[in-house]
Amino acid sequence: MNRAAMLSELREVLDDVYVPFSWTDSTLLGGLSEGQDKFCEETGYFTDIANFTLTLQTDIAIYAIPDRIIQLVDIWDGTRKLTKIRVGEVYSAGDAEPSGVPTHWRTDQATGFINLYPTPTSEENGDILVLQVWRYSQDDLADDSIEPEIPGRFRRACIEWAAHKALEHFGTDKQSHTKAMGHLRSFGNYVLAGKTALERIQNQEVYIGTAPEYRT
Repeated sequence: MNRAAMLSELREVLDDVYVPFSWTDSTLLGGLSEGQDKFCEETGYFTDIANFTLTLQTDIAIYAIPDRIIQLVDIWDGTRKLTKIRVGEVYSAGDAEPSGVPTHWRTDQATGFINLYPTPTSEENGDILVLQVWRYSQDDLADDSIEPEIPGRFRRACIEWAAHKALEHFGTDKQSHTKAMGHLRSFGNYVLAGKTALERIQNQEVYIGTAPEYRT
């Protein structure tokens, strides 16, 4: 089910298949994309080390976190994992120089930045660190041919979320809080099924792992 098929089914669900439409394509596609992101947030899909890297720059210790990352889990320099500084902890380099090969990191999720310690020097300039992340789907349903990264059996979660948002939208003649809540419950059922499927896969395979506080 690609984006075009999802949009078509969403219009059928909303009984909005004839012109003039109650909702524009852009509004409904926004709901589908939001549903896709919400599914990732609620279930733990996707966690990997394959999609994001950080290139070190001389005398630069602070780097932006890409906006498709939900949570930065770990940072790797080859096979060496940098130490994460927890909230309230203070970095101490002991006798080490204040600049050099980064060994520690922390994030400021509110401002969207990664802080590395020590600060990279010219010797580290251009070195690439691998980010282990919990992320959103790689696509944003930008064109009709896109096949969403979410497994096929869960793609209707996006439709249920989008229907919920559309029916809660003020100013349309089809606004219905009762129907909207029904679609929200259906979305929740897909989330539960997604969590179960993800945990089953993770228990059977070697995996990077979603942060424990998000695996309920």
